[in-house]
Amino acid sequence: MNKVNVRIEAVVNPTEDKEKVATSIKNVFGDVNLEAVPFQQGFILRGIGIGLEFLSPLKKGLERERIRDAAKAYLLRRIEGHRIVFHLDKQASYARRITFYIKCGSPLGPITVIIESRDPLKVVEWLTKK
Repeated sequence: MNKVNVRIEAVVNPTEDKEKVATSIKNVFGDVNLEAVPFQQGFILRGIGIGLEFLSPLKKGLERERIRDAAKAYLLRRIEGHRIVFHLDKQASYARRITFYIKCGSPLGPITVIIESRDPLKVVEWLTKK
């Protein structure tokens, strides 16, 4: 498969604990290196990865949660050109659960995931393959 670039971002609000937000991200994506970037009154935790192997913990989580079919339908609707942009619930991720974020979800905001690939359909197929 072609080159895959992944960016993960989560706003850390002034009322949130930076380490808990980092744990939320790492519970889904493994031991990703995160940098804190100033943003408004708080900051953004950002992680960058390359290749499908970076997405392996997410793939295993979708399998463990038994939500591959629902994830596939959700992710296919999130393809924008050569990118897949989707959001995960921070609180659920902290509890080691994968829950896709919908605007009426947690007031804390989501973990945003941006996957860039020449063939995003193949990435979705790989992530959700049984």
